[in-house]
Amino acid sequence: MSVPAAGADQRRAVFGALDYASGRLAWRLGDAKGSAAFAAFLAQVAAAWPGEPLVLVMDNVSYHRSAAMRAWWAAQDGRIIPFWLPTSSPHLNLIERVWRFLKQKLACHRFWADAPGLEATAGHLLGRIEARFHAPHPPSIRLAQDFCQSA
Repeated sequence: MSVPAAGADQRRAVFGALDYASGRLAWRLGDAKGSAAFAAFLAQVAAAWPGEPLVLVMDNVSYHRSAAMRAWWAAQDGRIIPFWLPTSSPHLNLIERVWRFLKQKLACHRFWADAPGLEATAGHLLGRIEARFHAPHPPSIRLAQDFCQSA
């Protein structure tokens, strides 16, 4: 395993789908964003909710609407339907609140010098997030298990 040069880009891509009703989060970490990685994530989502019709609230990032993805959407034969949000409207997509929560937890008093440690911690947090935005529960994003207690 080679160590990246100082200052090398060590960002990771995170894809996520939030079930608005249950608060369940499906997620996938990857090396980069793009149509192929996104299609692999959508296959994971389809497997997580087998047989159920799904409506996915989508922003307008270019790889969501690429030619490859248009073909993928068409192949779903109506089982998985994209609901396209207006351009530049992250406030309408509830998962953006989950991303903000995750970034705050990961960046809080911490500089990540190692990508594997960041990935492990992000995975640990993502695996424990429950997000609720509807009655009867008050709106909240919380860890299903206290992060400090689980360390």
